[in-house]
Amino acid sequence: MKKTLLTISLALAAALPAAAYDLPSSTGTHRVSFQADTAGFNEYTREIGLEGNVRLEEFSAEDKQVKLIRARNLTVNMASRTIVAPSDFVMDDDTGTVYGKSAFFDYANNTGFINNGQFQHKSFIFRGRSVAFDKDGYVYKKASLTSCDSEPPHYRLRASRIYLAPERYFLAYNTVFFVGKIPVFYFPVIYKPLGRGTPFVSSFFPGYDERNGFFIKSNYVYRVSPQTRAKVYLDYFAKRGIGMGGELDYRRPEKNISNISVYRIREYGSNIDRWGVNGGYWHSFNRFNESDPAQYYSQSSFRLISDPSFNNDFFRTNPFAISPDKQASVAFTRKTNYTVTRLSAYGRDERSLENPDKFRKAYESVPRLDFNTVPFSVLKLPVLNSFTGYFENARETDVSYYQKKGRGAWTVSKTVPLSRNVILSPSVFYDQAVFLSTAAAVEDAWIGRYGSSVNLRYDKLWGSLDLRYSLRRRMRENSFSVDRSSTDKGQELSSLYVDLFIMPRHNTYFRARTSFDMRDYYTASFTRRLAPLTVEAYYAPRPSLDLYAEDSYSFADGNRSFVSQVNLGAGEHYFGAGVANYSTDSAAWVLSNTMGFRPWRGSKWRLEGVLRYRAVPAGFLEFSSFRFFEKAVSLYRDFHDFRTRWDYRVRAGGVKEFFFFVNLKMNDPVRYDSLEEKSRQCWHPWRQEGAVRD
Repeated sequence: MKKTLLTISLALAAALPAAAYDLPSSTGTHRVSFQADTAGFNEYTREIGLEGNVRLEEFSAEDKQVKLIRARNLTVNMASRTIVAPSDFVMDDDTGTVYGKSAFFDYANNTGFINNGQFQHKSFIFRGRSVAFDKDGYVYKKASLTSCDSEPPHYRLRASRIYLAPERYFLAYNTVFFVGKIPVFYFPVIYKPLGRGTPFVSSFFPGYDERNGFFIKSNYVYRVSPQTRAKVYLDYFAKRGIGMGGELDYRRPEKNISNISVYRIREYGSNIDRWGVNGGYWHSFNRFNESDPAQYYSQSSFRLISDPSFNNDFFRTNPFAISPDKQASVAFTRKTNYTVTRLSAYGRDERSLENPDKFRKAYESVPRLDFNTVPFSVLKLPVLNSFTGYFENARETDVSYYQKKGRGAWTVSKTVPLSRNVILSPSVFYDQAVFLSTAAAVEDAWIGRYGSSVNLRYDKLWGSLDLRYSLRRRMRENSFSVDRSSTDKGQELSSLYVDLFIMPRHNTYFRARTSFDMRDYYTASFTRRLAPLTVEAYYAPRPSLDLYAEDSYSFADGNRSFVSQVNLGAGEHYFGAGVANYSTDSAAWVLSNTMGFRPWRGSKWRLEGVLRYRAVPAGFLEFSSFRFFEKAVSLYRDFHDFRTRWDYRVRAGGVKEFFFFVNLKMNDPVRYDSLEEKSRQCWHPWRQEGAVRD
């Protein structure tokens, strides 16, 4: 039978009196157009019945297609401006593609509902037993969500209800994560922006740890604004309990750069919280008045933990996990073209030797005032002057009282070019230290020092050679005479320094430095007077290979330390080897190996590993002692819908853990996130690129 084509155009603006839905006639006519194999019109009900290869198109007043509906049959009611799709249909618009078994559309109010609907938006596929929609978005009931295009999908999130605002966000309630038909996790609420910027990201780390038992660590990351990012941590440890925390980043480089990270857990059987607080800030203040050209800013840095083992128990990628101390500082600074004035407070606690589970106060300075000047001239004399000084209220290790003390040094210097390649730089200084009594057994005291320094530099394109002599003398307490009655005769420093730096090419350098002690009272031999010779060498013949070595040799006691490092490769394929030996444990060599590679080209697996061990040689390929103090391996693989990572780590301090990380590809950032990356570099440089927590 010959196919029939019927096209009908309806001007919606004329169908009913003007409403908010209609557009002014000056901009054109908002209309719909129908095409079908056959059509029938009922003049009493004003309904058009369309059957066979039905196409319904909605056009804006600017003659741009807004919607396209394709179906086997449709019923259009001209009076109510509604459309009924009694069977399968497909609808396309600028937000995506909708599939449904049946539907009702109200074009006058841009509302409707769909039965057994499916909507594909960007990389997401939304499904719902029933779907209601209006101009703001869709509401899915008895819904599911996935980004897997397989049928059936490899994974899905089943939800009692999903709110979708295309190009803006989706919000899902009462969700269960399924892998195939197997339920894995339950989430009360999932929210994800779909517009510009970094999306909402949820990440989960199931694993096992010998100390903490089975655990699941979860992260929830949300970009609050272009300058602000918030993170929430919710963790479950089978043997320890529930840990909660979060992190907040704020970055406006011209005004404020801040970060704070907090975490808290109360372990089973304990009535004491274990916690950590880390971060800091930099903040620039406005000028106090227009006539004041100075800059005012404040900054702080803090790393506080409840006990020395906290990081090693819960945050093992943090390098401070094996540096069990805590410290905090805050400062306010005034900076002009000529001076810098800084008011600060600082405190540091170290692990107690008597009780390793506690801290002891190592140093505290509250407050401290620093004042420095840039070099300046006086009375047009041909020399430069500078002053640096401080005054503080401080308490040191094993001292029960605060000591008020200060120090100031005035330096006069001048640079004298002797030739094109030879520069002479002499200077003299006077240094005054003051101690004010804060304990009955201590009296006020002041001690002066004076000295000089002269440096002769030979400078060429290939490098430089520095010869420097420095002298410092100490005066008697509360006196201007030299302290000759003490053991060192008041001679704190009298040394000749040599520093050779050679850089023949941009990828190669060599440096050697030492000094010779020339103090009169010091009766040591020549080799004792000679400071250890330190030699450094660096060579990078190509971008994927660099070698570094440093050795410190004492002519009196022999070798003091040797450190070397070789790095080969870049990106996913690399290998690193480090070797170190120290005089404090001269028989032992500390070795560190890092590596990363794909087993073969095109492999979906990638491996990274770390081995650190202590070896005591006893002959060729024989060792009297060989002990690993850290072993770690990470395996990566990308599946159709997931990015996965398996980590295994063993380290001193009772660390033996395995964890599994899975991230849905739908959580991948849509573009490079400069806020996350700059925050990582500033506050958490040890984190791997892309990691959101320790």
